[in-house]
Parts: sequence; structure tokens; C-alpha cells
Amino acid sequence: MTVVEKSALVEKPPVAPAPELYMYRYATKRWNLVRAPLRLDVAQSRRKHRIDPSQAHSASFHLKTLYLFTRSDIKTVLAPQIIFITAALLSRESLTTSFDEPRSTTLQRLPLAILWIWLNLIVCGISNQRLADSILEDEHNKPWRPLAAKRLTPKQAQRLLLGMIPLVAGVSAVLGGFRPTISMMTLLWMYNDLDGSSINIWARNAINTGGIMCFSAGALEVFSGGDLLPKAWAWIGVTGAVIATTVQALDFPDMEGDRARGRKTIPLLYGEGVARGGLAVMVMLWSTACPLFWKLQPAVWAAPLGVGVLMAGLTVARRDEKSDDIVAKLWCLWMSVLYVLPVFAA
Repeated sequence: MTVVEKSALVEKPPVAPAPELYMYRYATKRWNLVRAPLRLDVAQSRRKHRIDPSQAHSASFHLKTLYLFTRSDIKTVLAPQIIFITAALLSRESLTTSFDEPRSTTLQRLPLAILWIWLNLIVCGISNQRLADSILEDEHNKPWRPLAAKRLTPKQAQRLLLGMIPLVAGVSAVLGGFRPTISMMTLLWMYNDLDGSSINIWARNAINTGGIMCFSAGALEVFSGGDLLPKAWAWIGVTGAVIATTVQALDFPDMEGDRARGRKTIPLLYGEGVARGGLAVMVMLWSTACPLFWKLQPAVWAAPLGVGVLMAGLTVARRDEKSDDIVAKLWCLWMSVLYVLPVFAA
């Protein structure tokens, strides 16, 4: 037996796997654990929202599809804007050129204002939900949305959007709110097609706030049947600034989900302490500034200040998920209270 053969018979010590191999095995095992329930959830969601082919071409099916595009926005945009325009109309101050018209006559235009808001929401919904990343996220979080539920394909959504844009622009040219509609479509183009949502968090907030201001201006123009006066534009600007500087209240309940998805929000970008402290300061600031804007009597200040103090205190004092959910709901209530302030103007 040669020396080489003898050396081959010598038992060699085992070689430990490289650290990278351990990391790969660990990551693979963890991913398989996560992927299984995700696949199950998506499969269950698709079964739950499965489309009946016999109903896919009915009028009710298409109407429901349009509703599902806007379902999430009913409580966040439609309802608050109805409160906003109704309070502005009932104000004793002249906010539009149709201020002298009887209130009963103007109130008859409320359904037209609601229709205007909803049609513009459809354009916003299709534009936001047709992107590949949005569809993937909706499959897990909001499987009832039309594209996630396979009610239509992305190509069909694109064609629907191409049809809705001139339709909504035409309706706005007849009912009013044409300039806000065109401005909103421009902001949607910047947000989605030019990827303005990913530049930085402040650019995203500015675009979103601009969209809300377009809803306020257009809906009030349709509702009143006249043009907006400088006081109305100033109030829309104030409420837009309020939203831009306090909307992070809605980010606290879903911080873990945002962190997992890599989404940049104010609490994750600047730290929870800074975000909570900043929110508390801005809430108290606007709870004082908005009554001052309308020169309200001291007794009226109790409502915005009361809700504001409660929200600010809870934001700073408690950091659990349940409290954050309450803060988010208080923010919606607080914004509604601010929207109502014009009714009490002297």
C-alpha cells in the first residue's frame, strides 16, 4: 500500500459548515414557516371572494366593483367632506358667491356634491389600486378590493381609468369643481405614475394633503353652486395644514406592519418619541388656532380643546396598540369637530 493510499485511510476531522450555511438554513426555515400561512390566507381569501361567472357582466356586478374601489374612503374622505361642506354652507360668514341663496335651495344640491365626491374617489381608487405592489398588498390586507378579488384584471382597470377620467372631468365641467378635479388628477399622476409617493415622507404627505384640499374645494363649489371666496380658500388651507401636521396619528396603530413592509412613516423615520411629542404639540396648537380663525366665543373652544387634550395626553402617556387605536379614532372625531366650527362663527 502506497503512502498516498495510507493517508486516504486516515479519518479526517469533520469540517464545520460555514456560518453563511447556518444563516441560509435558518432563513429558509423561517421563510417556510411564514410562507405557509400566507399562502393559506391568500387561498382562503380568493375562495371567499370568488366571482360567479354568470354575474360578471351584470349591471349590479359592475356597480359593486366601483363601490369596492371606494369602500375604504367612505369613512375617511366621503363622510368628513360631507360634514365639511355642510358646516361651511351653514356658516354665517360668506364663503361662496351664492351665500344669499336660500339654504333650502342649496341643500337640494347635496346629492350632487356627494356624487361629485364619489366619482372622483373612483378615479383615485383605480389609480392607486392598479399598481402591482398595491395588488400584492391588498391580497393580504384587503382581499375584497376589485383587483385583489379578481373582479377585473390590471389591464381592464387601466381601460376603466382611461374611461373614467374624461367622464369625471365632463361631469365636473357641468356640476362645478372642474379645476379641483383636474388638480386632483395631476396629483394622482405625480403620486403614482411619477412615483411621488416614494421620494420622501413629506412629499407624500404634501400630495395626499393636496388631494384632500381638492375634495374640499370641489365639493363645496358643487354644493353651493357658486365660486369660493378668499375666506373659504383660507379655511381649506388651514384644514389642509392641520391634516399634514397631525395625520401621523393614523400611523401609530400599524407600526409593526409598516416596519415589516419597509414602509416609511413619521414614527418609524423620526422615532416614536419625537412623533408622539410632535403630534401632541400640533394638536394643541390647531385646537387653539382654528377657533381663533373663526373668532369663536370661549364656550365653543371647549369641544376642540377637550378632544385635543384627550388625544394629546393619550398619545404621550400610553404606547400600546389599544391606546393607539383610540388615538386614531379620536383624531377622526377631532377633525370632524374642527370641520363643524364654521357653524358657530359670529
